[in-house]
Amino acid sequence: MDMTDRAVELYYRAARRDAWEVLRWRAVKVPAGRKELLLWLVLLPLVAPALVVAQHGRAVDPASLAVAGGVGLALGAVCLWLERWRTARRMYRWASEHREYRLVVTGLGIQNHRPDGTAVAYRWDKYKGWAETRGLFVLVFINGDLGWVPKRDAQEPDDLDRIRSLFDRNLTRWG
Repeated sequence: MDMTDRAVELYYRAARRDAWEVLRWRAVKVPAGRKELLLWLVLLPLVAPALVVAQHGRAVDPASLAVAGGVGLALGAVCLWLERWRTARRMYRWASEHREYRLVVTGLGIQNHRPDGTAVAYRWDKYKGWAETRGLFVLVFINGDLGWVPKRDAQEPDDLDRIRSLFDRNLTRWG
């Protein structure tokens, strides 16, 4: 048994920035996230100029189209931010139900132990893949849900390399 087969144990607390980082990753790497960006930052901003054209026809002033497009883009950006804020808040609220979690990554899968004595174990076949951001390992479940493991809570310097090795051996890397 080599060193990469040992179980890796992490103790972590939920942080708001983790949910934001997962959502940023989702927006770029997952088709559903890209569709959301397309909706808020491209399609919604086109509604305002389309309404101006529908109202004024061929006599529309290019400056009013530009203003309408700018207003639509600003509205889309605000709506996107509010949607992300709401989702991140919900994810954080769910993750912070317990003070601290103990996560064990083994060759069989991942076990998440909670302070109340309950535990959830997921075998590798429950995951579609994994990715790495600056501060997290992002896990993509088969049903499209996302999970994350914060890197900041590694107890030993080589824990992160062992986690990468276990993930690479058992899951497909995304991005």
